[in-house]
Amino acid sequence: MTTIKVLVLATSTILTLALTLGLTLGPIVMPAPAAAVSTPSGIDPRIRLDWEAGTRRGGKPVIQGYVYNDYGRPASDVHLLVETLDASGAVIARTIGFVHGTVQFNDRIYFEVPLKATGASYRVTVTSFDWKGGGGGGGM
Repeated sequence: MTTIKVLVLATSTILTLALTLGLTLGPIVMPAPAAAVSTPSGIDPRIRLDWEAGTRRGGKPVIQGYVYNDYGRPASDVHLLVETLDASGAVIARTIGFVHGTVQFNDRIYFEVPLKATGASYRVTVTSFDWKGGGGGGGM
């Protein structure tokens, strides 16, 4: 049985027991399983992200992952925006990150963005970059 099924089954059993005994429970909140998130960059479908929330030494929160370049030219000066969200989806902090190096064509490069605050979830987008060798790039 998968972890999610076990958690749902356990939650269902606890809720049934509580209702049988006439008890009232507050909202039951299950932690989301840690998983990598694959998302488009937000400004160009040829640049995409694969990231996850983690912790650095000392327990500091960080977003870590890869920027993928699915285009025939290298991408440089990649800037990221990491938004920390609360349980309702409201932004509680914003952090700017920079990808060090050039994302070669049909390749990926690792990045880490240290965060100011831990959140219930995160949103990561590419805010700007430049195509090398031939002009024009993405950006806002």
